[in-house]
Amino acid sequence: MAPVSIDPERQETCDKNDGKTFHENIPADEALAQYSDAQRAKAFQKLDWNLIPLLGVLYMLSYIDRGNVGNAYTAGMGKEWGITSNQYSWIITAYYLAYIAFHWFILLWKLVSLPLWVALMAFGWGVASILQAATVNFAGIVALRCLIGLFEAGFAPGVALFLSFFYRRSEMGFRYGLFISFSPIANCFASALAYGIVHAKSSLTQWQLLFIIEGIPTILIAPLAFIFLPKGPGECRFLTKTENEIVRLRALSARGHEEKGKLNMKQVFAAFYDYKNYFQAVIVFCLNAAFAALPAFLTTIIKDIGYSSVQAQGLSAPPYLASYFVCLASSFLSDKVKNRSYFLSALSTVGAVGYLIQALVKTSAVRYFATYLICGGVFPAVALTFTWVTDNQGSASKRGAGLIIFGMVGQTGSIAGSRFFPKEEGPFYVKGMAISAGLLFFAAILAQVLRILLSNENKRRDQLHGTVHSTDMSNDVANAGDLHPGYRFML
Repeated sequence: MAPVSIDPERQETCDKNDGKTFHENIPADEALAQYSDAQRAKAFQKLDWNLIPLLGVLYMLSYIDRGNVGNAYTAGMGKEWGITSNQYSWIITAYYLAYIAFHWFILLWKLVSLPLWVALMAFGWGVASILQAATVNFAGIVALRCLIGLFEAGFAPGVALFLSFFYRRSEMGFRYGLFISFSPIANCFASALAYGIVHAKSSLTQWQLLFIIEGIPTILIAPLAFIFLPKGPGECRFLTKTENEIVRLRALSARGHEEKGKLNMKQVFAAFYDYKNYFQAVIVFCLNAAFAALPAFLTTIIKDIGYSSVQAQGLSAPPYLASYFVCLASSFLSDKVKNRSYFLSALSTVGAVGYLIQALVKTSAVRYFATYLICGGVFPAVALTFTWVTDNQGSASKRGAGLIIFGMVGQTGSIAGSRFFPKEEGPFYVKGMAISAGLLFFAAILAQVLRILLSNENKRRDQLHGTVHSTDMSNDVANAGDLHPGYRFML
């Protein structure tokens, strides 16, 4: 439908009523078309430029605070305490156990005041991260790692659900890719920062400085989340009333009407009966097992290739920077072609080849190059799996429950991955590399199996209901979920 100019008096009435009265009984697509292309583009750009950086910076800080134990370990913490390889694995595992146990926090993103919730979570993991510098034994740091896992479980897993409140499925890949790409930036930044800190002179040890310096920014940023993070579409402080209404209508058209502050329990339970969620959970299990422990072990792997501890801190940054650009490119292209599975399989295969090189080749330069393949392949694949699971859940309640299944099963892969590289198997860690490669190849195959199943379901729905021409889901998709006659799955 061509855009139609809005009468100034009616627009004034709309603005005075927060943009809701005028469009109350008009289909979302039709109401949205009454705004000019320039108005819609401006509102969308302002949403992107305000929402994604804020969430991304918080995620970057969370990733630094969860992964800095690896840099602290190589900076002297392990030697000072006499931490064994098995104890170090438990330090990493403790975080993931808490992270998994509190994954149900995702559903709270549908119920609570999100600005306050996110600010509290960020402040909590920031304080716990800094307190790691004051620990004097293995038990103390394990307890703090559990607290960091608990607080971060209240933030990162829910962001995919939160973004789905604002964006269409064909827009989610790039936006979530932008968000999650802050984590390789975090690894790049943290590695470079650690490289500088290990040269610092202080009354504190180098590993204590790491925890303190990398934890402080989180506490400083947390209040900004409370001030600027919107409660939902149409409630953004950084948008005008008209821009908020445009964002609200876009969300309504794309995802359907959702009653605020309430879960649709029928849709929640529907997620547990949906085979797609288990397919995607196994895929992310494989990816996480191959990748999640890498931030903690990458510096050790590089050191064992033949570089010094200081060189390892610096050389662990560039592979993450490369993965940042690959993640953005693959997410953008995935949105453009409206397909996740092909990119997911290709990226998983690239990562698998990287691990095979690590297992089979003994040349230091080649093995270091393989870390680029691992980071550039596996990390972008992880980003696409999060997008894919939100793509194929019809309602917000089902998306939340689907992300719980996805995350709880998937994060157990992180626990498994933390056991793949015991110190006694260094410097080549052949077994861990081979297992990681096999898991990534399996993930690539599963993605194609799921694509075939979803394609067949789309064809079946086309035969029953006809080809879908309208994307307006505003009427009853929140109650019908992906059983809505107009709903088609993203491949």
